[in-house]
Parts: sequence; C-alpha cells; structure tokens
Amino acid sequence: MCKYTISCPNPASQFLQIQLELTSWSDETISLQLPAWRAGRYQLANYAQFIRNFSVLNNTGKKIAWKKASKDCWEFESKKNQKYLIDYEFFCSRMDAGGAWIDDQQVYINLINCCFEVKGLENSPFTLEVDLPYFNQNVCTLNLKNEATWEAEDFQQLADSTILASHSLSHFQYQIGDSTFHIWIQGEIHFDSELFIERFKKFTRHQIQDFGEFPESIYHFIFQLLPYRHYHGVEHQKGTVITFGPAHSLTDPNQMEELLGVSSHELYHAWNVCRIRPKELLPYDFSKENYTQAGWILEGITTYMGDYYLMKSGVYTLETFLSQIENTLKKETSNQGWKNQSILESSFDLWLDGYQQGIPDRKVNIYSHGSILCFCLDILLLEQGSSFTSVMKAAWNKFGKPEIGYTTESFWEVLLSCTRNLAPFEDFYQRFISGKEDLIPFFGKKLSSLGFSLQLNDNPDMLVGSLGIMTHESKITKIHQDSPAYVDLMIGDYVKFEKTENKVHLSISRINGKELEFTYELGSGFFPEPKIKIENETAIRTKWME
Repeated sequence: MCKYTISCPNPASQFLQIQLELTSWSDETISLQLPAWRAGRYQLANYAQFIRNFSVLNNTGKKIAWKKASKDCWEFESKKNQKYLIDYEFFCSRMDAGGAWIDDQQVYINLINCCFEVKGLENSPFTLEVDLPYFNQNVCTLNLKNEATWEAEDFQQLADSTILASHSLSHFQYQIGDSTFHIWIQGEIHFDSELFIERFKKFTRHQIQDFGEFPESIYHFIFQLLPYRHYHGVEHQKGTVITFGPAHSLTDPNQMEELLGVSSHELYHAWNVCRIRPKELLPYDFSKENYTQAGWILEGITTYMGDYYLMKSGVYTLETFLSQIENTLKKETSNQGWKNQSILESSFDLWLDGYQQGIPDRKVNIYSHGSILCFCLDILLLEQGSSFTSVMKAAWNKFGKPEIGYTTESFWEVLLSCTRNLAPFEDFYQRFISGKEDLIPFFGKKLSSLGFSLQLNDNPDMLVGSLGIMTHESKITKIHQDSPAYVDLMIGDYVKFEKTENKVHLSISRINGKELEFTYELGSGFFPEPKIKIENETAIRTKWME
C-alpha cells in the first residue's frame, strides 16, 4: 500500500506539502509517473511544471539519488522491503473545476494534478491523509477511513478524486433511492437553497429512472461559487466539481439556468464517460495522449441529454430548453468547420487544438455539433418508436456496468439495435458523423416531427449579416468563406465602415501599415441567428417529453 500525506503550513504561499510513503517490493528501479493530463479534458496539462523541491529519503532519513526519465517521470533505485519517503511541493494557483487552489479560505485539490502513479503498484490501494489544521471542514470523494483519512482502491480511483478543506462550506443533501447526494458550496449563496435542492432532486430522479440505477451509493456535487466570471465543470465517478461566477449573478434566472445546465451535464457523466467509456480510455493512461474518435459520444450526447433531462423533469420549461438549443445552434452557424473535418476527425484532434479557437473553420465542436447530432438521432429514433434514452440504457448495460468499454463501431451497433429500419441511420452516419455535410438543414426538417420549426433569421449586426465579417473592438476576427470580402480582407485588420442605401464602404488599417479602401454590395444570410418556434402538438413530442 502507498500512503499520501498532504499538508499546507503556509496557505499564503499556495504551496502544498506532499509526502508519498511506499515500501519497495524488490531491488529495482521505481518509476513515479505524474499525470500529464486529466480525465474530462483531452489536452496535455503537464502538471510536473508545478512541482519543486523533490527528494527521496530512506527510512533513516538519508537522501537517495534520483533522476528524471521524462518530463513527468522520476526514477530511483530501491532495495527490497525498504521503506521510502518521497517529499515534494506542489503549487496550487489554478481555480477551475479540474485544478488546484490554495488561499486563506480553502485548500482545494483535484488529486490527479499532484499525485504520482507508482509503476507496478497501479492496482494497489492508496491511503490519503490530510493535515490541515487551519480548516475545520473536509470533503473528499474517496471512501472515508476515519477522520481526515481516506482510501482509494487503486491509482485510477485516487486520480479521479477531489479534496476540499475549508472553514466556510455550506452543505445540503438529498436521497434518491439507495443513493445519497451531497451538495457542498464554497462561496456565497444568493439563491433559494430549498428550491435549488428540489430542482436537483428532479433531474437526478429522472436520470436514474431512465438508466434503471445509479452507480454509486454516495455522490458529491462540489461547487466553487466565485466572485468573478467563471464557468466550468468536471466529472468524476463519485462526484463532480463545478466552478461558477460571479456568485451574485445567480439571482438572475438565466444564470441559474446555466448552473443547472452544467450540473445536469456532469451528473449524466456519472454514467456516460465515467463508466460508459471507449476502450482506448479504459483505463486512462495519464502519461500520454489517449486518442479517440468518440467525442460526439463523450460530450455531444452528454450536452444534449443533460439539457433534455432538465426539460423532461420540469426544471426547464420547453421554451427554456429550446432557447438552450438555439444557443448551441448559434455556435454551429458561426462555424463552417464541418466542411473541413468530420466530428470523428475533430475528436481525434482534441489533443491538438480541441479547446482553443484554432485556425478558421478547421474543425467542429464536439460539444455543440455533437449535441445537435444527438438531437437528430433522438428524433429519428422517436419516429421509429424508440428513443436515445433506450440507446443509453442499452449502452450502460452492455459497456458501462460490466466496465468493458466500447469501440465507435460497437456503440453504433447498440444504437442500431434500438431501431427497426436501419437505412435512415446508416445514411445519417455517412453524411453527418463520418461525413462532412451541413447538419443544420437536416435538423431543421426533422424538427417538424416534434411540432417545431427552425428559422434562420438575418444577423442584426450589419457587417456580420450582410458581409460575413465578425469584429471585436473594430478588429476583424472572422470572415465567412463565401463573403465577397474574403479575397480582400484579413483577420486582424482594423475596420471602419460607412453604409449607404445598398452598399457599404470599408476603410481598412492593416498591421503592416497599409491603409486600404473597399466598397461592397450589401448581401444577406451570413452567420444567421437561429430561432425555434413551437408550431403544433405531435404524438412524437408527447412521447419525447414523458
């Protein structure tokens, strides 16, 4: 067994003191691999950059020589049955749902940031002990052994866990079936907590109802409600961490809808991703990139289903749900990446630039594009008397519950097993999942099955809607490929304009010092703003909302 001891004698420094105690099993090289990334964000984070003052001592306190085998792997030579102490400091200054932060109010750590995987002992149990006398409240998503001590079955469970120590935590809980759900809030509460809990009960109950069971007996929602603007959530098997701010904005119903949205999304991950997972991510190899084409399954499905359950449970009205879909469609109509990459290709390239804007129109967004893909598939399924909830329950029973993982092909086979007529689905896959066809027109047509219509209204911004030119503080940030200005203007140009009746005159200042003048006929239809209208009731919509 390995034991971690964590302390923080000086919170103002933001340095965590960490000691790893282990006993060597033979005379050999011990490798300590620090994760290079974390689950839920398929991008290298290189946590080793936050470590300093690393040392290895034997049981007499003598320092042992060590070396770096790679940027995030430390090695030393061990003697059989000898106990060793690995001491190091870790800098905690990243306040997001997957990071680590220390100040005079709290010590907050996602353990994957700072805990080593001991090669050869990956499947051995770990003990975590904290020594944080400044803070009288502790919450951890690991199993509690005794006061301030927790246990992990193996490194994967340790790396999937969070600890928060504070002296100002608010705590609520509720029960659904055999599972207890804890809500921990660090920060100011500016909303009705009883109403908040009732809403959580509703979407939790409906998600569990459709899957048939919840994977854990205890689950933790850990919220960091911040004084500044922030929005982030990270899934774990036994809980989720959600950062949101500013806290006072939650008096606004629109902001509360956003918080409820990310909460339902992260709870859905307790099944999808945390357990229903691609084979290539089971188990996670945190030392390097783990490539997958399943981004639309991992995040697209979760994005759609998270909002769907808020609507289905009555937390969102139908109108609120549709407004969320409109926001998703706005991201899609402002991006033509579908012309250049399928969602399978964009999923694989998450490790390259998946969380940055990247070059213009190179890729699709696995969250927004995947969500609309899933909505389309749900309608196709509903038209055949099935639904996406049936698909995900089947995926849970086939892949998640037995923890065997899926391939993109085997997941698709599960989906097809929930249909009677395969042809529309195979056509859809070829056109929109492995293919590069515009999804929006197809989506607009399928909405009629639910009694909705999609309108693509002119963008009210004259430069955007008429010429396909997006700007920020007069600086061009994007140009539509079909715009007449695409051959003249560049991203980064500064623009001033004068509009006449049918034309617009642009004065351009370029970074190389050039001053340019262009006049264009006013067009229309660039970067439209989607609006979904409720037209009539349908039997399919009634089934969808049940």
